[in-house]
Amino acid sequence: MAKLKELETIDNVLAAPEKLAIEDMPLETFRDYRMYNEEARRINKKLRVLRYPIKQCPVELHPHQRVRFKRIDQPQNTLPVFLSDHLIHFEKTLYPGKDYDLPDCVIHHLEEKGYPIWDWVDLPDGSKETRIINKTPRFSLRTVYKESD
Repeated sequence: MAKLKELETIDNVLAAPEKLAIEDMPLETFRDYRMYNEEARRINKKLRVLRYPIKQCPVELHPHQRVRFKRIDQPQNTLPVFLSDHLIHFEKTLYPGKDYDLPDCVIHHLEEKGYPIWDWVDLPDGSKETRIINKTPRFSLRTVYKESD
């Protein structure tokens, strides 16, 4: 009998937490914003009405990396960065050679920018098609690690 009660308490601990109503969801961490937006999308799709808008997470709550920014194509020019989507609203001017704490989604956005390299690709049916095979990077974002004291 004791084992049965012990299993019941373990099952209660491992059980999924009760879902909160979308109006009661806290918005304090990056995960909270992700959970809220998933629930809002699910409810909006079910109702077929935009009842709950998608909320952008503040820049401070996004996971960051310290990087040293450098422009490869124009080494002396600054780069105004504007990224606004369902995840983030980020607007900042980056100066080459300086260190910045940038959110991961902004780093990914900058890494995707590049000059496309086109080439012929053989398809399985024997025909050929031109596709982007690579991109020449325009920016260098090197991770900077802090030295321990």
